[in-house]
Amino acid sequence: MEFQAIKSPLGGGMSLATDLVSKPPRERGATGGRYDFQTMWGLALLFQQHGTNDDYAIVFEFHDDIALLDSASNPTNVRFYQVKSKATNGGWTLTALLKREKLKTKGGTKEKPSFIDKMFDNVDKFPDAVLSADFVSNQLCGFNAGKTSFRLNECEPSHFKKIVASIQEAYPRATEAQVGLLGFQRTDLSLGDVVSHTKGKLQTFIAEQLGSVWFSPEAVYQAIADECRRKANFSGDTTSLQLAIKEKGLTKDNVQEWLDAIQSNSRSPDWGTIAPSLTYPFTDQLRISQEYAVYRAAALNSADGAVQRIRMKIAEALPTVIDDATLSLVDMVETLYLHAEEIGKKYLSPFSPSRLKAMIIYEIYTHH
Repeated sequence: MEFQAIKSPLGGGMSLATDLVSKPPRERGATGGRYDFQTMWGLALLFQQHGTNDDYAIVFEFHDDIALLDSASNPTNVRFYQVKSKATNGGWTLTALLKREKLKTKGGTKEKPSFIDKMFDNVDKFPDAVLSADFVSNQLCGFNAGKTSFRLNECEPSHFKKIVASIQEAYPRATEAQVGLLGFQRTDLSLGDVVSHTKGKLQTFIAEQLGSVWFSPEAVYQAIADECRRKANFSGDTTSLQLAIKEKGLTKDNVQEWLDAIQSNSRSPDWGTIAPSLTYPFTDQLRISQEYAVYRAAALNSADGAVQRIRMKIAEALPTVIDDATLSLVDMVETLYLHAEEIGKKYLSPFSPSRLKAMIIYEIYTHH
């Protein structure tokens, strides 16, 4: 989905970046498996978005389940997504989307906003920047069952009139044009097997971006999914949009880092190719081989700051050994080991010489 120059009817004063951090977000809703479904849908959206815009960012749990910005540095437009999964068949009824549940409070009772109220709330908050606010689900919308994606103003006139009337109860100044920014999407992401389905989307995305490269689908998925979950679960303060994107979001640059890591990882040979060039004692070599297998997966996780610090230290001295034709592989490893041992002891937990040597061997073989 590409961003288009669509404007909501009302104007705003501050920039979108300022508005997004100055206006309070709604409370977080989903938990557990449903929460993971939202996060994985955001990851699938990231795959879809990559390549369609020069500079984008998706932010988890930021005014809605997912916010898609047209720029990570200076956004002017945003799309919001409320992602709700449903285990039972039958679709979403208009009554369910408009229902305002009553909650008991110390002072009596109050009404919770409906799903559609929550969608419109972002249009009301950011009137000059919202391109769309969509309800996303694995189930169809029962009152427009023939379509998997539509704007709410494409419903039957009687249904749309009911939607507008309901929104205007909570937002009296709401216009039909604004309500027209609301929509529905059915996702093909499986609720019953969201992990396998997301892995499939990930493999397709990597093949489209990098062609035929070797990689471990399980290791790549684990590294990327863990980073998405960590960001979706961030609950600290975000005093600026840049901080919000750093702690809760993913950008085109982040995706490119993943692709670069996978490309680099594809150059790491199997241990059987490496072993004949080593002359360590059998027990040492066995331990290094085990650590090498672990590190091939760990190297894909660009969010692991400790590992990245050690990699940078190894990279400092790599050119000096790579360009020395007189050195054997063991000579290179031992030279780089002395260079990186201190920082390895500081950041590897637990530290072992075999682990650091496995890292060094990987970096030697994947060095450009």
